[in-house]
Amino acid sequence: MMILTGKLLLDPAQPPQPGWIRLEGQRIAEVGSGRSPGRTDLGDEGCLICPGFVDAHVHLSQAEIIGCDGLDLLDWLDRVVYPAEIQWTDPAFAETQAKRAYRLLLGAGTLGYAGYLTAHLHSVVAAIRAGYETPLRAVAGQPLMDRNAPPELLGRKTARLATSRRARLLASVTPRYALCCSEELLRRAGKLASGGAPIQTHLAESPRECELVRQLFPDAPHYTGVYDRFGLLTERTLLAHCIHLGDEEWRLIAQRDCVVVHCPTANTFLGSGLFDLDAARRHGVRLALGSDVAAGPDLAMPRVARAMIEVAKVRRMTVADRASVPTPAEAWHLITRGNAEALGWHDAGRLEAGAAADLLILRPPVAMDEHLIGRLIYNWRDDFIAHRILAGRLLD
Repeated sequence: MMILTGKLLLDPAQPPQPGWIRLEGQRIAEVGSGRSPGRTDLGDEGCLICPGFVDAHVHLSQAEIIGCDGLDLLDWLDRVVYPAEIQWTDPAFAETQAKRAYRLLLGAGTLGYAGYLTAHLHSVVAAIRAGYETPLRAVAGQPLMDRNAPPELLGRKTARLATSRRARLLASVTPRYALCCSEELLRRAGKLASGGAPIQTHLAESPRECELVRQLFPDAPHYTGVYDRFGLLTERTLLAHCIHLGDEEWRLIAQRDCVVVHCPTANTFLGSGLFDLDAARRHGVRLALGSDVAAGPDLAMPRVARAMIEVAKVRRMTVADRASVPTPAEAWHLITRGNAEALGWHDAGRLEAGAAADLLILRPPVAMDEHLIGRLIYNWRDDFIAHRILAGRLLD
């Protein structure tokens, strides 16, 4: 049992309230207001207690290649990403890098993620072993590719879909994106996912990618329709980017109840485009937020939340003068409870009895007033985090 004391961020749209949290095992057992009725193990009245961050789209193999600038998406994949992923052919290298990626995520306060491994079967094993030491909650997948990529990454054996309860990892079906997948591979991916497995893929990130997909799948009504043909649009599908979509595609995504993962820092870095938040809202599409490291240059989700706001402001200034701009509270909600719910974790991202004990204790040097969330997002540094509690354990 552990008792935490401080100001509780129960709702990012409201000021934090003085209170305490009692943990038992891997869960929050009780949440109370005011002073703790007993001892305090961690925290004080100057601390802010909040749920850990959740990243809905990250590439574990790319943490070492941040900042390779000056290329568009497809050239960047060929010249930077694929060579980095080929290094994971060595199982020892893969295990070392997976552990390093987990520690970097933990350092940034990210306690849960949906992410891509590499095409190698042992990358799944490496992620599970990393999770033994640092049990981040995860949906992770082995990218499936059988064309338009280096031969070292094509046609690899796929891991049997399985859950590691100890490592808190659930495997996803992960066709990388339509450009590197044949119809046969997409058909096989659809069958793998037919039992309800989560699905991760990329959609409509860059104009050149979209044009090449049209050439490869001339019979499809549009890019989104390629995935739909093979049963890959479900309520457990995470579609990263979705920048260049028509209304028909937005309607189809909404009908299938998929999640669109907005990756603002990555889209800016690669010059891919400005995400249309209004289109997502107009069609009632579920939304999540991802760092997309390494196209995204930052693992810290509060800075990704800041980028979401800034991209929306740029779009309002340059494309649509009535474009929606999310509030800091709305962006913060996404990187905690919103992302957790998008990943199917309805017991995460919240401070309430029965929820998973994946928490951060912050000591931010900012006023805890009605502008607290904006102050956190725009001033964020990882050293605001005083303690990280993962599955009920203090991990520092």
